[in-house]
Amino acid sequence: MKLKKILICTLMTAALTACADRDEGEKIPSASESATVLQEEDTTAESPFSEYSLKLRGETENYMIIIRRGEHENEISVTVENNRYQSREFIITAPYGYDVYLPYSSADASTVVRLIVNDIDNNPIPDILQFTFYLSEYGAGSASDEPEPAYSVSRMYTVDETGELREIRIVTPGDPENDIPETVHDYLDRTQLYHTEPQKFIYEITVDGSVFDENGQVRPIENRVKIRTMTFDYENSRLVLGSEEISEKNPLYFGYAYWAAANYTAQNFIISSFNVSDFDNFVEMTSPDGIVEYYFKINDNRFADTDDLLDYLGAVFSDTAARKIFSEAPQKYTDINGELYGIVGDGGFDYTLGTLTFSGMEISEDRMLFRSRQEKYDEYGGFTGYTDGGNFVISRDEEGEWRVVQYRYPYS
Repeated sequence: MKLKKILICTLMTAALTACADRDEGEKIPSASESATVLQEEDTTAESPFSEYSLKLRGETENYMIIIRRGEHENEISVTVENNRYQSREFIITAPYGYDVYLPYSSADASTVVRLIVNDIDNNPIPDILQFTFYLSEYGAGSASDEPEPAYSVSRMYTVDETGELREIRIVTPGDPENDIPETVHDYLDRTQLYHTEPQKFIYEITVDGSVFDENGQVRPIENRVKIRTMTFDYENSRLVLGSEEISEKNPLYFGYAYWAAANYTAQNFIISSFNVSDFDNFVEMTSPDGIVEYYFKINDNRFADTDDLLDYLGAVFSDTAARKIFSEAPQKYTDINGELYGIVGDGGFDYTLGTLTFSGMEISEDRMLFRSRQEKYDEYGGFTGYTDGGNFVISRDEEGEWRVVQYRYPYS
């Protein structure tokens, strides 16, 4: 992976299996801990699509939202009904080059609309509706000098104080009255959003793979990781783009920065090996348990031998954690005739695990612990609930540098 962007979804992955009555204080997962609350009216999973309904918190009251087919193929009909059974109908049209693909049954409802709610705390923040549209045949082609169009794009809506279904604009802090360019909208649609605070989401984390400077010193985490966020300004129906300070004074995002750096560093020891360019030559070795293994020369100018790999891990992890990852991870590396070799292959990826977010933290001067939870899906992609994501812990070493001391790769 090149200076890899760890893309952290269009506004939000998640799925809710039930819709709760917020007035009774029942907790509803949201954002990366949020989402699809869809029920089909008196039909079986095999019955043709009729309509979906969900409950939504508006700015001043709660609403029932009903999703139906629009009159035209590129339209979705949305009925908003208030507590007095007064209803209004709105039509949402797919962006140019994209189509509405309504599923056959409610089991696939998340392909159409997701509900993003605040369950970070008890603040009564209005919910967000995310509608997803998929690339159509006439939108698939693009000029060679243009970026490939996104497979899917989304548009976000909320219900304002008048009961109006209002689109949520994405704006920049310096120009809060105007939409950002459409190309940025589409770019954001390619990302995965992490709900980190009641009104704030991470939409992008980028990690620079160059962990050492020209003098061989570890670069500060703030120079290696950038976190971009969106803040939901629900009074004005907009998401305001911003960047987070990466420092101990901002512990939540300091933790996310180290977590992203740990994911980036660990992936080549967990999921796939470092680059190999010559597949015609290999060294055959037999493991202690009698398994024949094939090692290929690693083609990465950052690493001459396994000591370099341990230094690379040690720029993020404590010495103990680095050696544990190196010795126990599926991707194996060894020195052969003074050169670095590794086993080529896929170390495995658990596709039933979704977005991981921090659900709590304990902060002290020399130690930060972040509790986490992670979305869980069945083999068909249906949301089944949440699983414990484990504790992510960073602490200061003897030289006063922060290092990861407790970690689990989130998709293994």
